[in-house]
Amino acid sequence: MVRCSLIFSLVFALMCGLSGCNSQSDYKTVDAVKKAPPLPDHEHGEKGPHGGGIVELGEEEYHAEVVVDHDAESLVVYLLGKDAKTAEPVGATELTVAPEGKEALTLKAAPLPGEAEGKASKFALVDHDLVHTLMDAGFLHGDLRVTIGDKPYLGHIDYHLGGTAHEGHDHGSK
Repeated sequence: MVRCSLIFSLVFALMCGLSGCNSQSDYKTVDAVKKAPPLPDHEHGEKGPHGGGIVELGEEEYHAEVVVDHDAESLVVYLLGKDAKTAEPVGATELTVAPEGKEALTLKAAPLPGEAEGKASKFALVDHDLVHTLMDAGFLHGDLRVTIGDKPYLGHIDYHLGGTAHEGHDHGSK
């Protein structure tokens, strides 16, 4: 019995050794990562032009900016170009925000002044209760989905609302 266990252990160790790392690793050392040049046009984690959180769509083809607008009682998404700063009007009529653990929300196109007919860079959902729930939580995590042309895009939302803008407000009953 001891001999079988020893043989099994040796075979197992040999199998683990053969299936281990190879010399062609995809991993980089910490020093290599630290020396990597920053992205030329923007940094992830920074605020967008409207003060919201930036979401990457595709291989940096587009970006989205997620904003909780307390005054307008709306959740707004702005579609931005590669630089994560410039409005990028598209032909989509809606996009979807799916907060983690919650039902997906549909935001409708709300074209900004000057955008061509049938194009929009702004999408909004007016919802008093949703906005106040998000303000109370202080963050929005989930997924953003939009189809631009024939291509579907998916981005992960990791938006933390700054400050304490919601504390101390008396909203009465709406």
